[in-house]
Parts: sequence; structure tokens; C-alpha cells
Amino acid sequence: MSAGRREKFMPAVEPPIGWSVKATTGTARRRRWTGVAAVLVVLIVGGLASGGASLAFRKAQDRLGSQAMDDHLKSVSDAITDEISHYSGALGDIAAAIGTQTTLTRADFLGLTESTSYGRLPGASAISFSVPTSDAQVASTQALWRSRGATGLSLYRTTADAEHAFVVYTRTLTGATAPAGRDLLQIAESADALRVARETGTFTVSHSHILIRDRTLPVTEQQMSFTLAVPAFGPAGATGVRPLLGWVTMGVRGGDFLVHTLQKQSLGVVQVSLEDPLEGTEKAIAGIAPGEAMHAPGLARTETLNVGNHSWRLLLRPTTLLLSASDRWASKLTLLGGLAVTFLLAALAGVLAGARNRALAQVDEATAALRQDIRRREEVEAELNVLVFTDQLTGLANRALFYDRVGHALNTHLRAGGTFAVFFIDLDGFKQVNDQLGHGAGDLVLKEVAVRLRRCLRDSDTVARFGGDEFAVIADWLADPGDVHITAGRIVAAVREPIDVGGPVRASVTASVGIALNRPGDSADEILREADLAMYTAKTTGKCRHVLAGQTSEQV
Repeated sequence: MSAGRREKFMPAVEPPIGWSVKATTGTARRRRWTGVAAVLVVLIVGGLASGGASLAFRKAQDRLGSQAMDDHLKSVSDAITDEISHYSGALGDIAAAIGTQTTLTRADFLGLTESTSYGRLPGASAISFSVPTSDAQVASTQALWRSRGATGLSLYRTTADAEHAFVVYTRTLTGATAPAGRDLLQIAESADALRVARETGTFTVSHSHILIRDRTLPVTEQQMSFTLAVPAFGPAGATGVRPLLGWVTMGVRGGDFLVHTLQKQSLGVVQVSLEDPLEGTEKAIAGIAPGEAMHAPGLARTETLNVGNHSWRLLLRPTTLLLSASDRWASKLTLLGGLAVTFLLAALAGVLAGARNRALAQVDEATAALRQDIRRREEVEAELNVLVFTDQLTGLANRALFYDRVGHALNTHLRAGGTFAVFFIDLDGFKQVNDQLGHGAGDLVLKEVAVRLRRCLRDSDTVARFGGDEFAVIADWLADPGDVHITAGRIVAAVREPIDVGGPVRASVTASVGIALNRPGDSADEILREADLAMYTAKTTGKCRHVLAGQTSEQV
């Protein structure tokens, strides 16, 4: 057979069918797994980025909520202690007036208590005057006070104890009947309060209990109450000892007291509970529980209040209204939005997985977009942190915000032709407090000074802490430039009062104050420099005084 015939009949050599199918299938498999890998990468990276952004928002919310709870705790604590001080002052004035009476009649007592009312002393049921009496003197004591106007007075006792404290005069503040004659030493809580008041000679708050006049009410209408007591002493005798005439007492219903005291506070966003520590337990006095409680144990706040030789425990819990709805949903919306974007990108990566190079390019672009989104969110968070202008220790404005306020004041007062003053305050003796009592005591001194500065200045004034023991104040729109001496005098007087720093320890610091008034053309640095130089003059000429720039020092 010729060569031509052999070529004609020889079969063509082709790759095996199985090999071709395997190659095609392998390529498709590889591409399919590449697409799956791309989708998984997008899901993982997007999920981590979304989770990280959500966590950052959540931490920011936690910081905001924590600061809000700290502010509410201070506001509520100050309101309660201020109100108790108001009650203490009212009873103290009555006790002091009783001490000046040679013969206290019922008419005298009613006259001394005439200005008291439930409106001025919310929660108070009655004001009473009680006298100490031995068991053998009950009859003579009854006759004596009947002769002084307490007609129909009947002193009654349940046991023949050696000592009694009978109520001889009473003024009711609620309209309810409040008969005299009761022995307060028969009530354990009142007895303890009277004993402590007599031993210390000061205003005293009793443990919580149900007032006797309230025990006939239905259980649902009864309130935990407490008794306030102030001793009344007569003039000193030949031995120099002032005899105990009796006690001025007042029963206060805890629920009414707390509601009135906190009516100006943001009660819609926090739940408030006032408790009385008793033998290792907490006995609730009163509580206000508006809204729905937020499950956030880390945001609960407690503080011990020292009132009238007694301690209360104040507990605040947040409600769901503490943060706005948008704030509470911000982290979840961020997470959901990030996940939605992530799923869309994953779907896009899956669609483009048929072309390996294009799919990889899309993955790179998606990854870059996610990273850019993370960077943008980090930049936003950094900018938010820069915007924090509050001193963390005292809650006052910090140096940056104060400079901004000075610049604003220069512009507004220049246009209107007004006058404002900058006070630069440096504490004298603060280093000794830190050295002798520790930095913890120093921090308490700085916080208390901040509180006192706020109290002796107007709400419109700006108070700032520059750092260390330096403070600064802007007093806007002065009616008379000479008023700065009055304001500076209040500052110096307020600061030099001793400060409790724990237990029996009290720290003492004074203030050297420099004052500068604005002038046309001044810059913020120039007016602050003048106030600083005036402060230095006050410090070098004796401390505890103030100096107006260009004048000699004035001591308070």
C-alpha cells in the first residue's frame, strides 16, 4: 500500500474526551471557588468593618450615657441636700427663738411657727415642741404647760421609764389633727434622733419609719417618713452650761418630700430611689420610677448623702428615655447599613465571579471602599473627640473653650460697646493639700472650688479650669465695671471656707484673683495676660485677695 493510501486511512490523533471534560470542569470549578472565595472575603471584611463601626458608636453612646447619669446624680444629690438644709434652717431658727423666751406660751410658739407652711416645707406634717421630763414630774409638767396655754393637754405614756420627751405644743401643716401629749421617747426612731440631737447640739435626721398619725391610714396611702429634730437650749447659767429646754421636731413624709424636691429635675429619664441604711440592709424611704427602666447595670449610680448626723443612700437608674431614639438605634442602624452594603457587594462579587480578573478587581475596589469607609468613620470619631471642651475632673469648660468664649466676648462687646471682665484665679496652699493629704484630697478640693465658683457667679458667666489649680471666669455685660470688686470678693470669700475631704479632715485653700477689663483692640491673649499679671500681683502682695489690672490689691 502506498504512502498516500496510508495517510488517507490513518485516524486523526485527538485528545481524549475525558481529559477535555476534566480540564473544562476543573477551570469552571476553580473559577467558581474563586467567586465563592471573593464573596466570603467581602462578607468577612464587611462584617468586621460594620461590627467595628457599630462598636465604636456603642462606646460613644456609653460615654454619653455615663456622663448624663453623672450629671443627673449630681443634680439630684444637690437638690436633696439643699432642701434638707432649707428644713434645717427653718427648724434651727425656731429653736434659736425658743431659746430666747423666758416663758414660752402656746401663743408664743404659734407666733414663732406662723411663717411655716406645707408649701414652704413640702412633706412636713407638723412642727412640734417637746420637753424632757422625768417619770416623777409628769403631773407637774402637765400642769405647767397647761398654764402656758396648752389647755386640755394630757401627757400619756405607755411605760414608766425614767425619762420622757412629751409633745406640749404642735402646729399642724396639713390640716389633720395633731394632738399634743405624746411621748417621743416611746418611738424608737424618734428617740434615737432626740438623743443624737441633744448630744451633738445640732440638727438631726431620724431613721425612716411610719408616722404615728399616718398609721391609721390604709396601707396604700402610708408613706415611709423621717423625723427632723433640733435641740433648743436656754441661756448659759453660772456654770456656763446651757440647759436643754426641749426639741423642735418635724415629721416629713418621704414620698412627698422627694417628689417636690425633684420636680425641677429631669425625672423622665432616670428612676430615683432614696434608701435608709439600717443594720446592714437598705430600707426604702421613697422612690420615683417614671418610664421604662433601661437594662444597663453599668449606668446605675449610687451616692451616700450625709444629712443631719445621718446617712442616706441615693440610687439612680436610667430609663429608655436617657438617650434619644436616634441615639439608641444609631449603632444598630450602622450595623444593619454596613451589613446591607456588605451583602450587596458580595452579590456583585458573585455576579462578576465568571471573569476572574474582573471579579478580583471588584473585590479590590469593594475592599478599598470598605477601608475608606472605616477611615472616614475613624476621622469622624477623632473630630468628635476634638470637640470635647469639658474638663473631666470638675465638669467646667476647659482652656480651649474658654479661649473661644473670650474671643466671642471681645467681638460682641466691641460691637455693642459693652464691658466684660476676665478673672484669673490661682489657689493658695493647694500644693500643701496635695503634699499632706494626697492627690485624692486635692481632686476633692478642685471639685468643691468648681461648685463654689458656679454658685457665687451668674448663670450667664463662663467658669473654666485651666489646669492644675488655675481657674478663669468671664463675667459678661457688666452694668458697672466697679461690680468686679463685689464679684471677686464673693469668689475669695467662697474659696477660703474650709473644705471637707473625708472623715474629720478639712482642707483650707485661698484664692488670689487677677481681674482685667476689655478694651478696644485687645486680643484674647492680651486680656488673659493682664488678668494673669494682676493675679500675680495679688499673690505677691499677701494672697487671699484680688487685684484689678492697673490698681492696688484689695483683701477680702
